[in-house]
Amino acid sequence: MGITFPSICHALRTTSGKRIPLGHLHELLAAALGYKSYAAYKASAEEAPSFDGAQHVVLDVELLTERLGQLGYVAPAASESMIAAIGLAFQSHLPSTKVHRVADDIKDYLQDDVADGIENSGQYSGEIAITNATGGDFDLEFDLPASIEEALPTWVVHATGTSSLDQDPDSVHHGDVIDVSAMVSFMKLGRRVLGEMTVEDVGAAVRQEATEEEPEESDSWAP
Repeated sequence: MGITFPSICHALRTTSGKRIPLGHLHELLAAALGYKSYAAYKASAEEAPSFDGAQHVVLDVELLTERLGQLGYVAPAASESMIAAIGLAFQSHLPSTKVHRVADDIKDYLQDDVADGIENSGQYSGEIAITNATGGDFDLEFDLPASIEEALPTWVVHATGTSSLDQDPDSVHHGDVIDVSAMVSFMKLGRRVLGEMTVEDVGAAVRQEATEEEPEESDSWAP
C-alpha cells in the first residue's frame, strides 16, 4: 500500500510535539493539501492511493492557518509549528520528498535535473556536434503555471535559457552558445503533490553570431 495519508498523520503525532488529537491532525493535513475538510480529501478523485513516488509537496499555508484557527489553535505561531511538523512527517517516511510553502520554491530544485535532461537529448546532441565545442554551462529560467491545484494529470513547467560552451582556440569556430528550451512535466499524485518528472520537447539551436553590417552605399555622388 505504501506511504498513505494515515501514515503521515501518525508521524505527525510525533513531529508536532504536542498532544493534538488524531482527528485534528487529519483535518490539518487535509487542509495543508488543499482541502477544507478530511471528508473532502477522502472523497476526492484527485488523490493517488499513496504518496510513494512523490517528489514535491506544496502546502496550502493559507488554508492550513484558517483550519488551525477553526480548531482553536493560535496562529501564526501554531501555523509555523505545524508547517515544520508536516515537513518532518513527510521526511520521516519519504526522505527524498521536498515540502514547500509555495510552488515557486520548486524552481530551486530544477536546474540540475532539467539541464541533464536537455544535455542528454538528441536535439541538443545534434547542435553541440556542429559547434566543434565541448562542455555546457546551463543558465535556465522556469515559467511555472499560475496554479498547482488544477485537476490535470500533469503539472507542466516551461524552461528556457542557454548553454555556454568551451571553444578550442585552435579549432574552427562554429558558435559557443546554444539557446535551449524544454517542457518539464510532473505527474500529479494529488492536488498539491507532484510525482515523477520528465523533460520533453527539447529545443536547441546554436546562436548565430552577429555580423557587422556593411555601410550602405549612397545613391548620390559628391565631388
